[in-house]
Amino acid sequence: MPTDITRVLWEKYLLICAQAGMTALTRAPIGVIRSVPESWRMYRRLVEELAALAQASGVHLAPDVVDSVVRDASALDPAVYSSLHHDLTQGRRLELEALHGHAMRLGERLGVPTPMLFAVYAALRPHADGAAGRGAPE
Repeated sequence: MPTDITRVLWEKYLLICAQAGMTALTRAPIGVIRSVPESWRMYRRLVEELAALAQASGVHLAPDVVDSVVRDASALDPAVYSSLHHDLTQGRRLELEALHGHAMRLGERLGVPTPMLFAVYAALRPHADGAAGRGAPE
């Protein structure tokens, strides 16, 4: 049975994963993401998918966790990016496997659909190894 710390970690993971994925994918700060309805909807759907993964993993999050995470993201300074965005734009190796890759694989294992997580993962995967890994022959 998950402990309270597991719940707290999952709640943090929901915000970090959505924030990192969207700022890296769009190359835009959270204020821009919030101002574009489709981007803001995708942000929320990422949080919803992650919450569904937590539930399928046996972690009992608050019933309003999605609204709570979106509310927290709404309060962020509009100029805020994520470290994943900074790593991407500076050609560094990405924490893509630990964030979105882990969630996507967990969804596959548990039978939880994660189309938004997959989209973020697939779009950022070519950049996962940083600038040194780009253009390498397959």
